[in-house]
Amino acid sequence: MAEKLNVLKARIKAVTSTHKITKTMDMIARSKTAKILTIEQGMRPYTQKLNRIVEELSHSDMDHLHPLLSPKKTIKNIILFVITSSRGLCGSYNTKILDEAMERIRHHYRHGRTVELHVLGKKGEVYFEKQNIPISRKYPRIDEESTFDDCATVVQRFMHDYVVDNASRVEIIYTRYYTRVVHIPKIKSLIPMIPDEEDIEGRKVKKQIDYLIEPNIDDVLKEVVPLAIKTYFYFMITSSFLSENAERAIAMRNATDNAERLIEDLKNKANRARQEHITNELLDIIGGSEAIN
Repeated sequence: MAEKLNVLKARIKAVTSTHKITKTMDMIARSKTAKILTIEQGMRPYTQKLNRIVEELSHSDMDHLHPLLSPKKTIKNIILFVITSSRGLCGSYNTKILDEAMERIRHHYRHGRTVELHVLGKKGEVYFEKQNIPISRKYPRIDEESTFDDCATVVQRFMHDYVVDNASRVEIIYTRYYTRVVHIPKIKSLIPMIPDEEDIEGRKVKKQIDYLIEPNIDDVLKEVVPLAIKTYFYFMITSSFLSENAERAIAMRNATDNAERLIEDLKNKANRARQEHITNELLDIIGGSEAIN
């Protein structure tokens, strides 16, 4: 009986230690989520409006005026940029995005296209290496602290590859943040920009193409189009990191709650075992006393 009690005490100690870790990670994830959410909410209206203008121009008779708005006649080479996490303990975040990426890769292979895979995040790197899918470029320097300029450098290479016909399309697979509990993997054509059925906030888009551009449309598009592409790429990076930390906060909160319930259950078992041990000792004493008498 004493041995059973010692085992329960050891388990309580181990689970309590785990509880402290998960609770701390939950607090850290919540703090990071709040910080990144402030950034994401601040850039959302600007990104949404700029993105909508460029996407509508791409479906007007102005698309021929800028090479980044003009779709290629033949789709052969795809640059696929997949955003995963570098750390675990974030629920099904990586599983969902990697499943989406694999399905997209198979889709392009079925259509006879080549895929140049770019991966952000160690989890994605490890996964694709196990799948024997070659990774063209990794991005270890892009993280939650990366700035707009850091991300713009990446997009600059994509735009160059598209203009010189090294790529027929640049696609981004990322996780869009809607609420603290809703994060959905998305596929976005970054270059050329193709309109979505819904905007950044998940509302149905009403297409309205009616622009009067002054003083010179060529100069305006030359500045606006690259800026819009860079801005939306940075938004997708931010949304993915936001979703990752929100998923981690949920996972750690669930783990903390489970640990608390397990600790309570183990304490109840330990108390019963202790009472049973004391009762047995009392019975032994009483039995011995009666035998002497």
